Amino acid sequence: MSRQFRSNRAGFAAASGAAALVAALIVVAVAAARPSGVAGHAAPLVRTTAAAHPCLVMTGSGDPAFVKNFNPFTATGLPSGQFVKGAIYEGLTVSPEGGKPTLPWLARSWKWSNGNKTLTLKLAKGVRWSDGKALTSTDVVYSLTAGKQNKVMDIVGFTRPDSNIASVKAKGSFAVAINLKTPDSQFVAATLNGAIVIPRHIWSKVANPETFSNPNPVGSGPFTRITRFTSQDFVLSKNPHYWQAGKPLIGCLEYVQASSNDAALALIQNGQVDWTHNFVPNVDKAYTSKDRAHFHAFYATTAYPVSLVFDNNVYPYSIVAFRHALSMAIDRQTVSKLGEYGYAPPTDAIGLNGLFPGWVTDPGVKALSKQLSTYNPTAAKKLLTDNGFTYKGNKLLDPKGNAVSLDIHVISGWSDWVASNQIITKNLQAIGIDSNVKLEPDWNSWFPNAFATKNPTLLWQNGSQASPYGFFNANLSQNSLIPSGQDASATGNWSHTFDPQATALLNKWKVTLDGEKQQLIAPQLEKIFLASMPIVPLFIGPRWSTYSTKFFHCFNSPKNFYGDPIFSTYPDNLLSFTRICPGGKAGA
Repeated sequence: MSRQFRSNRAGFAAASGAAALVAALIVVAVAAARPSGVAGHAAPLVRTTAAAHPCLVMTGSGDPAFVKNFNPFTATGLPSGQFVKGAIYEGLTVSPEGGKPTLPWLARSWKWSNGNKTLTLKLAKGVRWSDGKALTSTDVVYSLTAGKQNKVMDIVGFTRPDSNIASVKAKGSFAVAINLKTPDSQFVAATLNGAIVIPRHIWSKVANPETFSNPNPVGSGPFTRITRFTSQDFVLSKNPHYWQAGKPLIGCLEYVQASSNDAALALIQNGQVDWTHNFVPNVDKAYTSKDRAHFHAFYATTAYPVSLVFDNNVYPYSIVAFRHALSMAIDRQTVSKLGEYGYAPPTDAIGLNGLFPGWVTDPGVKALSKQLSTYNPTAAKKLLTDNGFTYKGNKLLDPKGNAVSLDIHVISGWSDWVASNQIITKNLQAIGIDSNVKLEPDWNSWFPNAFATKNPTLLWQNGSQASPYGFFNANLSQNSLIPSGQDASATGNWSHTFDPQATALLNKWKVTLDGEKQQLIAPQLEKIFLASMPIVPLFIGPRWSTYSTKFFHCFNSPKNFYGDPIFSTYPDNLLSFTRICPGGKAGA
């Protein structure tokens, strides 16, 4: 997969402006404060003045005490692993958010041959690891085939039974040939995009990569030196051997702990933190109005949808008409305006209008997509009764005579999703469904059941940024099928179902690099998607970024959009870490 699945969804609890309009609907729960320290660590650096920041300072929300673990395969859910990929380790190519063209990185060029089954990468020369040793094709081959050593290291799926990679071979010191079993038009933008290159001379000697904490990492990325680490903050300083001349432009990255959503908001309001990736209700009043010259928010909406998902093998979600009725019963406009404060535009019934509107061209598809996404509870009720559902008073009964219930689970601290789900459940109650919001205390309580779709929930979609192939592949292809009850985050097959006709079309799409042929396949998949509606797209999932240009500039912005603005999203964070400039500047 091309992008991280864990979304940075922590929403600030401060409520104002639009929040008041849905006060009766919103349940806000602020994450409990975490321990402030552990024995044996120095006190964290605390800034009490507005002195210029020597490092670009970032924060999340609700982080536990920091543990020194920089393993790129296992630490990505820890504070220390927020940007281990991108700062310490980097990859071969970057396919940025927003459907932008793939950029060269450690691979400076690439070319297909052998009937589009062999991809030859020409590597950058003169690249050195942070310990001074040369990075060569031997390291790249080792990294792409590291799953042979331990499956936790298999980012590209080399060891999976269904792997399409036949072999990876060095062609001299600075070229690598990747041989595929069949052509794969998505290989560069999806598979290769998520890869990282690690030093063979280090990792081949690691006895157990699953438990190795990698306390003194050796990487090729722009920030590889750990110059400070406490239980509440750490600093990664510039790699003195970085191969891109003059980069990075800044000297260091600092990540500080925010024990709660309110604490994170206070840090950015006070100017102690430069950059966050949290949802902020009424961000203008809460943040940007405090210093309009330097405080900015960029919520990028060239993104995949957030959808209501469930296991479509479970009755009555298994009934297509029921899923269609749910889509028409939900007021997307109100969810967007009130639940998401207007930051997340509503989607049509396909959900690609944010990222790939140019791929939905068929007039009939557009009309049906609009019909199924237009708020119409009367039509939803008629569709249900036309398909065997009945009413006992105001209560909806399924064709088996059972009362229909649908509770949506969400983390209590995700204030926008709590508000949105309150609106959605009210919509569903209006058509006779017993529907309520079920709050979960934290990520670990929520995601095991959510990712296995054991409970109805809102979930984001993952996929390649090059085309909507990944979106349709996740939702319609047998190749992505994850059995019921299992974590589906590996493929995004939240519905645990597939369509045979769509699978055949997607197999044709995958093996052709001809854009015109892909464009002919897309409308057919769109019709299948609307006919079955495996998920219910609701609103675009913005990429949250709140940042200050008081001490640094050149951030992602509407006028300078070069990739995902979230600093933990790999590989787009490579672009930010090598482009952000030192020095304050008024304006976004």
